[in-house]
Amino acid sequence: MFDPLVQGLPNDSYLAPVFLSLRGHDGVTPKRLAASGIAQNLLRLPIVQNKAVQTGNKPADAAFAVIVEQVAQLESPTDRLIADAILNLGIYRETYKSRNISGRAIHRLTTGGVGDRRLAVVDQWQALHEALDAAPPAGPAPGEHTLRSRLEREVFERLSTLLVNPRPTFEISAPGEPIAPSTAQTVDATAAGKVIVVGGAAFDHTWRIGSVPPVGTSTMAMAFARTPGGKGVSQAVAAAHLDLDVSLIAAVARDDDGREIEAHLEREGVDTSLLHRVERPSARTPATGIYELPYGNSSAAVFRDIDLDVPTIDRHAAALTTCDVLLLTFELPMPVLKHVLDLVADAPNPPVVIVTPGQPYSNGHLVSPLLKQMDYLVAHLWELEGFAFSDEAKYDPELLSDDLLSRGLRSLCLLSVPDGGSVYERGKPTAQIPRPHRNIQEASITRDAFCAALAARLIEDRSRTENTFLWAAAAMASFADNYHQAPTTHPSRATINERFAQMPRGEAS
Repeated sequence: MFDPLVQGLPNDSYLAPVFLSLRGHDGVTPKRLAASGIAQNLLRLPIVQNKAVQTGNKPADAAFAVIVEQVAQLESPTDRLIADAILNLGIYRETYKSRNISGRAIHRLTTGGVGDRRLAVVDQWQALHEALDAAPPAGPAPGEHTLRSRLEREVFERLSTLLVNPRPTFEISAPGEPIAPSTAQTVDATAAGKVIVVGGAAFDHTWRIGSVPPVGTSTMAMAFARTPGGKGVSQAVAAAHLDLDVSLIAAVARDDDGREIEAHLEREGVDTSLLHRVERPSARTPATGIYELPYGNSSAAVFRDIDLDVPTIDRHAAALTTCDVLLLTFELPMPVLKHVLDLVADAPNPPVVIVTPGQPYSNGHLVSPLLKQMDYLVAHLWELEGFAFSDEAKYDPELLSDDLLSRGLRSLCLLSVPDGGSVYERGKPTAQIPRPHRNIQEASITRDAFCAALAARLIEDRSRTENTFLWAAAAMASFADNYHQAPTTHPSRATINERFAQMPRGEAS
């Protein structure tokens, strides 16, 4: 992967996106620094490596300590309080308590997601400055959008400058005491793998109904939700919930829906720096109207005014060809899907490619030559009808899987109701995927949990192991357990591990 320390980047601009990515969820913690691939450049900074040598701490712990120290060195009190709150460092928590900042405000500043912390900064702008014995900048307090889109980046750029070029410190040695040589280069700064999702971003309008009304009639919905969606967004968020370093490549307009999707991704810990923001004034972010039945199966109508294109993919070629796992969906125009697959296939170390054929192309045979460039195809049987070479194969998983594998596909994960699913691989017996506790596999978001967990397990184990698919099935089951209470909330690693421990062995591998 690109290493600015080795490449000799002349400035510190490469670090600001690291903080923009890490500000999501609970902010910067040693655990996130250790697990996040995007934090690798932080862990390898000389100031961090020297701190690790001096203290004997792990690189992530040293990095956290250095970040806290350097935030305190920022010249502007405004910069310091923004960095402290948005990164959730807790530097001024006790100061705020002693200066009568309300307990509710402190709670929002230190325990909420980045959106809550940001709003708390805006609401308490004057009081936070006064607590630091400082006057706020002239003019009104910034709004949430200004803070998120401009001020935070500017603060992180100034923080990056301090990290790359720290102010000198001096230690006095006893007379005749030798100066210990630096051993920073021996510090092992390992990082988790990188996941990139290339797919769709849309706003979902979901009506939960008992049955689809006949033409010319209507029905009462049991529930309605308007949420950020699209398979690309869903898979990226699912991966972020597993503490993976994940970026999304998708197209959004510069409208309210696009901004809301971007804010949602940032809150969930997804890197948004690769999003394609369409500048055309009349552009509208895609939208989906969904009729969802009680067991999660649904029908939908999709409005798509914008799409990813080949030039956008080419701009992100370096990221795509150096990631560890690539998640792709059929939400892409077919030429774009083909270009992405061709691009990564030519990489020196190609990523593992996991594909979901949601919104299948009308003619699957046009995609068939690309199967040899896919490692895992995670699908429902009906989505693969366009690939079938005969009418019988459309309804026979064995015939269909034999044909797809013969064309070069490495693995077919076929999810089905009510059985759970099956995994077909060349030269290996068919493995069964246990069914979720609740019968909702047809909900596409359930499959997104499966795909994200599959990516996490492949990164963690470096290859497919006997428990790879079982752990992914546990993710699907974990999501299903809470689907009706929280239909857009993906499970964490801890939740999946608990479910995994309960699952019978020998059902999937």
